Amino acid sequence: MLMEEKRDQLIETILDKTDLVELVSEVTKLEKKGKNHFGLCPFHHEKTPSFSVNEDKRFYHCFSCKASGNAITFVKETQQVSGGEAVRILAERAGIDIGERRQSPNQKYHDINRDASTFYHVALTHTKGGAEALSYLTNRDIDKTLIERFDIGYAPKGPDALYKALDKKDVLTSDMVDLGLVRDGERVRDVFRERVMFPLHDELGNVVGFSGRTHKPNDKTAKYMNSPQTPVFEKNKVLYNLHRAKKAIKDADRVVVFEGFMDVLAAAKADITEAVGIMGTALTEHHIARLKALTKRVILCFDGDTAGRDATRKYLHDFERAGFTVYVALVPEGLDPDDYVRKRGAKQLKSLIDNAIDGREHIYNDYKASLDVSKITDAERFKKLVFDMVAPLSNVQKNHYLSMLARDLKVSLDVLEQDFNERKRAHLTTYKRPQPKIEITDKFRKAERGFIRYFLYDPHFVRRFKSAFKTLMFSDKDAREVQLEIMQYYDQEAHAQTRLVPRLFIENLKPTLKSYVEKHVMVKDYPYDENEFDDYLKTVRELNRRNEKARLKNKKSHAKTREERIEIQRQIDRLIKEDAKHGQRKNPARAR
Repeated sequence: MLMEEKRDQLIETILDKTDLVELVSEVTKLEKKGKNHFGLCPFHHEKTPSFSVNEDKRFYHCFSCKASGNAITFVKETQQVSGGEAVRILAERAGIDIGERRQSPNQKYHDINRDASTFYHVALTHTKGGAEALSYLTNRDIDKTLIERFDIGYAPKGPDALYKALDKKDVLTSDMVDLGLVRDGERVRDVFRERVMFPLHDELGNVVGFSGRTHKPNDKTAKYMNSPQTPVFEKNKVLYNLHRAKKAIKDADRVVVFEGFMDVLAAAKADITEAVGIMGTALTEHHIARLKALTKRVILCFDGDTAGRDATRKYLHDFERAGFTVYVALVPEGLDPDDYVRKRGAKQLKSLIDNAIDGREHIYNDYKASLDVSKITDAERFKKLVFDMVAPLSNVQKNHYLSMLARDLKVSLDVLEQDFNERKRAHLTTYKRPQPKIEITDKFRKAERGFIRYFLYDPHFVRRFKSAFKTLMFSDKDAREVQLEIMQYYDQEAHAQTRLVPRLFIENLKPTLKSYVEKHVMVKDYPYDENEFDDYLKTVRELNRRNEKARLKNKKSHAKTREERIEIQRQIDRLIKEDAKHGQRKNPARAR
């Protein structure tokens, strides 16, 4: 009891010494209106500020996505850390010494990974076995300064070199296996062997995993091998170099996004320190949210091949949808940023980055390059693509791109503006207000999906459902699993007074459930209504009665005595009366 009181006192002291307005202002700009401060919500994309911070009550709330909480929950959600870690971060920020009481439960894993990283680094820089890997790096203009700065290492050829080194430090084999460092079979073997090793860090600088790259020209294995998912590593939540780049990103008010490790190292040669790498994986909402907490300006610099251009196009749209101003630094065909530095020099890469073109200009050029505008059909398609692109822009921006289009199509600007205005009028004439699209299906499945939609919207509906039903009644397996995830979230004491953030919750679902929610549940600008939720409750009660009648009829068919059959029929009749009471037209004779 005394321990709990001390913990509560500590948290209260931390909250009292934390300026919530200052904390939130580091992520989103706030403006004071009356007693509260308002700004754009950091938890979802919006154009009109709906995020409110009450300085006196030390509380924030978004009137759109319903995210709410205090300084601790804010740090938890924006930095994606545990509650204990959020407390530690805020305590350090406030100058409060909390000693070891709040040590991360994953600290032992971080310590083991740090020891592994040190082992790999020493193996590269101080052993004969690492000489060949060191020569490979030197030939790629990666000098000792970069090797030290980025903690680059080498996994020896021997089958269990790392295992033996960690075993001497009394590290449990099971912990090494949990971290994906070794495989345990008839003989314990290292997972990474004969590879250049790049340690991967979380945002706080803890080593959470590794990526190993081949360095021999005739090596037929995969170029990169990454740590598997572990208690401290999820690939879709890690951005390479973010822990080093955070301050530079904030200072420069921009982030340069590359594809891989070598590109980030190439940027370092050009003194571009605000650089991160997505490690060849898909850009996730988590990645975007973390970068958005630091800046709203992004420069994309990917390979100059077809795959790199496709990735640029996709990520450009992803960042724009999240509210970023996007620029593109286009590497010439056939080169990646690392090749570009080695062939043309670091200064040229810096110039390419500093002179990155506007994202929409890149889209325009991309459209133009993919079509032959000398052909009338391609010219018309090009025109329509550009019209759609410029429709939401300001008049100045529209005029800029329409002038470019007029030049490239060799027509007058007046003619193009006339075509654009006619297309705009036609669109307005045929436009109808989009209605929420819900797949037409039986009412029971519709109710199951509807419940999830409401549960994600507000925990109030979770409480209503739980008070109405003691057990889960979902017949759809995927709907049931998603509902269980939501229930388990709110059943945790730490989440009892908070709201989940839908997009973050969905992002963390397993792929099949994420796909199910995105396809069947999420509807943009959905008109939530208590009456509709009441209808869903009625529908599920009807389904329960239907299932109960089926169970009783089956039980009746197996009854051995006449008395049993009469009693069961009475129960069936009661359910039929309930159906009639709730407006269900049933023929009692059919139930018999």
